[in-house]
Formats: sequence, C-alpha cells, structure tokens
Amino acid sequence: MYRWISCRSIVERIHGTDKRFGGKYIVDPYQKCDLCCVYCDASEDIIYIKHNAVEILINEIERIKRGRVILGSATDPYQRIEEREGLTRGVLKILTENGFPVHILTKSSLVERDIDIMKSGDVRVTISFSTMDENISRIIEPEAPAPERRLETVERLSKDGIRVGVAVFPLIPYVSDVDIERDVKRFKDAGASYLIYEYLELKGYVREKFFGKMERFFPEICEKLRELYRDSYKPKDYKVDDMIVKACKKVGLRLGYG
Repeated sequence: MYRWISCRSIVERIHGTDKRFGGKYIVDPYQKCDLCCVYCDASEDIIYIKHNAVEILINEIERIKRGRVILGSATDPYQRIEEREGLTRGVLKILTENGFPVHILTKSSLVERDIDIMKSGDVRVTISFSTMDENISRIIEPEAPAPERRLETVERLSKDGIRVGVAVFPLIPYVSDVDIERDVKRFKDAGASYLIYEYLELKGYVREKFFGKMERFFPEICEKLRELYRDSYKPKDYKVDDMIVKACKKVGLRLGYG
C-alpha cells in the first residue's frame, strides 16, 4: 500500500562527514521500501511517497553548501514505485544541475534508467548484494532484481563510465560467505571499483521476521544463525574480515568506499 505525503524538508545534514559513504547530506524521496527484504527494517506494508520532494529540494538547495549527497541512505531510491513516480530521477537531476556530487545506494537495476543524468555530474553508484544464490535471494529479498541482474547493472554502469562499487549489505553468515573469493572476483570482473560490507544485525520485529523466513525455507542455516545471534543482535564469534581482505587483494579490488 502506498500513501502520498507532503514533506517540509528533504535534505538531512550529517554532522561531519559520513565515514561509510562519504556524504555530508542525505536525501530519501521515499519512507520505507517495497522491495520486501526480510532482513531490513525499512521493509513495511505501507510505503510513504514524498510527492513534493523535488519542489522542496529546489527551495532548499540554494541555502546549503555543496557537499556529497547520499541518495538512498534509509530506503532504496529505486524501489519499485520509483518506476512510476520518478521522484529519484527528479531529485538526481536537480542535484547534478546544481553541482552536488551524489552517491547512490541501491539494489535495483532501475538505476540504469538515469545513466543519462549521471553522465552530466559527479555521481557514484553502489549496488548491494546479500547473496549470489538466486534461490536464497528469491526468498529473502523477493521484490529485488536477481543477483545476476544486479551484476549486469554493475557492468552496464561501469561500461558507461559511471564509477560503481559493490556493497555486501548485509553480510549474512553462512549465506553471503559461501564463496567469498569467487564473488569478489565476479564483482571486480563486472567493473566494480570498490567493495564495502557490513554484518547482518537483527533487532526487534526484524529478528523474528528473518528467523521465521529462514526456518521455513532454510532450516539448517537458520539453526546455525540462531546460535550465532543467541545473545546479541550482531553475530557472536564470527568474522570473515581476513577472507574478504585476501580476496580483494588478490583481484585488486579496493576495500572500502573512496
């Protein structure tokens, strides 16, 4: 279900600079997300569409200093409703026309639609993956493009001269790490210039929703995950950092956004 709302402000200032994504501002044209990822707290039944986002941005942009804008920090700016509404395209156009560098975060191939705008400004795109396994992806992120399709998006953006990287967001133990070396090489071969990652965190209702889905479809994996997250919202005594560092060094893929 979608609801259209009016916003009084669309630009959120970050105190200092965001270390993870390198931004000074955040713009989210949508509140909540329709990609239905079971591990995400932005996945809800009701999606709020900030219908006046472009109009408000035009007014706000004259009053702020230039700095990188993170487009899609809280929700995916290219979620399904964007194909119809076009708010992200409108926002991106205003930002680039006014000389603001932009960092787009998405798992949607719809981002390819706006390559024409990206070419006219300083725009970077990070495409996120939680798994390269089509069967698992279909269950835990049912409305997102398949991993192979996202990989094609990385390649398309790279070939069109857009700086693109990959985010393993979230890194799910026993799911995202099945063959790290293979996946990292595929990201590099597709044209990714950097990789960032963050371990899955499970809190509140998202925790129960995630475990419920995993228990139903992947009970063996779920049992191991429950043990890892038994007393914490982060995986306990689980790290694959060294494996990721080694895999990135092997293929020459930068680790970390920059």
